[in-house]
Amino acid sequence: MFISIEHHEGKYPSFNINIHSEEGAEAFLSIKGCSIKDSAKGPFISYPARKKDDGTWWKHVWASDKFNASIIKKAQNSAPAKVVKKEPLEDLDF
Repeated sequence: MFISIEHHEGKYPSFNINIHSEEGAEAFLSIKGCSIKDSAKGPFISYPARKKDDGTWWKHVWASDKFNASIIKKAQNSAPAKVVKKEPLEDLDF
């Protein structure tokens, strides 16, 4: 089995987890819209979920701690470099 990560930039950066039978093969399972969040216990993967009327969350995906740790490492190592937007300098009066 081979796992790849597909990053998506934008207002709410996210990534897809793609699971393939082997490297180079078409993905047979994709989990879309994942992100890494920080908590007091350390980073965790925020999988797709829906907020129910009672305010609790219905998780669409569950994964083991070992799988999640592997995905966090893979996603962080493959994340695109953050681009720092530089504003042009105004004419400065000295």
